Amino acid sequence: MTGVTERARRNLAGAEPFPPELWADTVYSRRAIPATLAAGHPAPGQTDVAEPDAYPEGRRLALAPPPLHLAPSPGPAPAGLADPAVLAALLHYAYGLLQHDLTPHGWPLHRAVASARCQYPSQLTLVAPTTAYRFDPLHHQLVCLDAEMGGGSAAEPSGCGGPAASRFAVITSQFARTARLYGDYAPRLCAQEAGMLLGAVHLVASALGLRTRPGQDRDTLDGLCAGRLPADEHPMGYLEILPPAERPPAGAPRVPAGLAAVLRARHSGAAIFDPVPAPAPRALLTDLGADLAAAPFADFSCHLLVQRVADSAPGHYVHSDGRLWQVRDGDPLALLERIGQTEGRVSMNFRSTACTAYIAVRRGSAVAAYGADAFRRLHLAAGAAAHLLCVAAARHGLSARVHNGYDAARAERLLGLAPDETVVFQVAIGAARPGAAFRLPVVF
Repeated sequence: MTGVTERARRNLAGAEPFPPELWADTVYSRRAIPATLAAGHPAPGQTDVAEPDAYPEGRRLALAPPPLHLAPSPGPAPAGLADPAVLAALLHYAYGLLQHDLTPHGWPLHRAVASARCQYPSQLTLVAPTTAYRFDPLHHQLVCLDAEMGGGSAAEPSGCGGPAASRFAVITSQFARTARLYGDYAPRLCAQEAGMLLGAVHLVASALGLRTRPGQDRDTLDGLCAGRLPADEHPMGYLEILPPAERPPAGAPRVPAGLAAVLRARHSGAAIFDPVPAPAPRALLTDLGADLAAAPFADFSCHLLVQRVADSAPGHYVHSDGRLWQVRDGDPLALLERIGQTEGRVSMNFRSTACTAYIAVRRGSAVAAYGADAFRRLHLAAGAAAHLLCVAAARHGLSARVHNGYDAARAERLLGLAPDETVVFQVAIGAARPGAAFRLPVVF
């Protein structure tokens, strides 16, 4: 890999995916983003990185067509993954293809989770006692990763090796997919997306009556991935799939009515986020607060700079410890533009947004407890919360744009964060204008 930086070489080789300096290089500085990105050119030194093999060779199992609605199966207790419709719905609405752009030279295929430039480095794998199955969204199929396999189709739970017996959903990441455009900035984008995918699986599973236990533990994750990953793929997170419950357990995420339609409608807006300066409904703040309170992890706080929300005073709101309150009133535009100014310019049109969320994590205490692995853990927690914000926005017909164009040090100071807190997500919410792309839903 001539021309690849030493750190990129280590990342792509599977070693040190999150070195300590990543906080300074990708959270506090944007110098790791190559200047060629704006022109759509490959990052320096990345032209010789081969296209990763996202879907290895193996026996393929067809999935049932995903249902148009998400709800627990009828009966005394919800069905588990043994129900072909439940299995298909979980995979499709968590990470399947939901939208298709017909615009030439664009990013034509959009999945259920936001991704930087639609590179989609994350992979979703179901791990059963004797084998593992990777989800292929393009073909809506499962690919068996191990030599041993029981059963003849994904709809047939035969023995302990079929996908119906899966006990874990594992999220991994292929940094090379994103590094071709973003260079050394790729690990951060991959960590953000992995967290959002974890939040998506958690939410969809709850809508189907399934229970999941999200996990970050490194030893458990490595054990689930041992012998199953290509050399350039990194373990990121997992969710344990528990037996269905007759009623939603305490702490389960809120599932909005018509969630399938909401997920199909969710999008990040046009290439330049320039929303219509229209007020959002008051229910948006209520839903944001309730959804964040039910996020898979509690290791974050959320600062909302509210501009245009009906029956709500503009100002700075904070969500922490399960509740939302206002800490400062007044138009936050000047604050937004100071935080969102990088490299001498403002990265989006904050003058038209309804509100903007900043998700902060306690970096200092996490690094003290987990060392370099704190980067992965905290981005999983924040990413899961960010996906819930995006879904809440879509529920009210709004777009939510995850955008890293902000000054983290300035955000800490102006938002009044604790000394060890760091902003890792900026999510702008607004009413998107019609874009140039002609986008269609993907319907099986």
